[in-house]
Amino acid sequence: MASFEPRLSFPLAADSLGASLATEPSSNPLIRPAAPQDVTQLTHLLATSFYADCGWKRLIFPVLKLGIQEDLKQRLTYTKPNYACLAAYSAAEGVVAGTVEISQRQSWPWQGLPSSYGYLSNLAVDRTFRRQGIAKALLAHCDRLAQHWSVADLYLHVMEDNLQARRLYQFAGFRLCRVEESPATWFGLQARRMLLHKAIAL
Repeated sequence: MASFEPRLSFPLAADSLGASLATEPSSNPLIRPAAPQDVTQLTHLLATSFYADCGWKRLIFPVLKLGIQEDLKQRLTYTKPNYACLAAYSAAEGVVAGTVEISQRQSWPWQGLPSSYGYLSNLAVDRTFRRQGIAKALLAHCDRLAQHWSVADLYLHVMEDNLQARRLYQFAGFRLCRVEESPATWFGLQARRMLLHKAIAL
């Protein structure tokens, strides 16, 4: 899982973008900025989406959840320009069904990326809400935020063996930029990371 970062940068209730983010088509979950009161649900969603709670891993699962929770608390109370943590909230169920984060970053010369770009991380959808278009809706909102920030390029990482996520991102318009290896991949301890790119029309 990608590292967490701090909070929201646009006035959701004050402009047309905010108004559109606060719409809820009939039965679809509301896509809105995550709030401090969402921390417990977001913590559970991210922990269960990215970490296994079984076997020997059950012993360290509470520690991982605590770390995620503390990071979330910090991010959702500290304002950072051009950063958003979005939550897909199901009013019918009264729960957070999905989440994603997007931030504007500046590249280092050796990265081979545009000087300024958008980066997506921590896309997760609760198991009971999958295959309902929630991930697609969250990604579409990220596209609109990138346009609002005048960011022409979006990037994200996905593990090479996560075929379901790769199909989702391909359908959303992301294409392979490069495959990244690490010592863990050399020894077969984890799959390679794939850096995906999407051009945003401004």
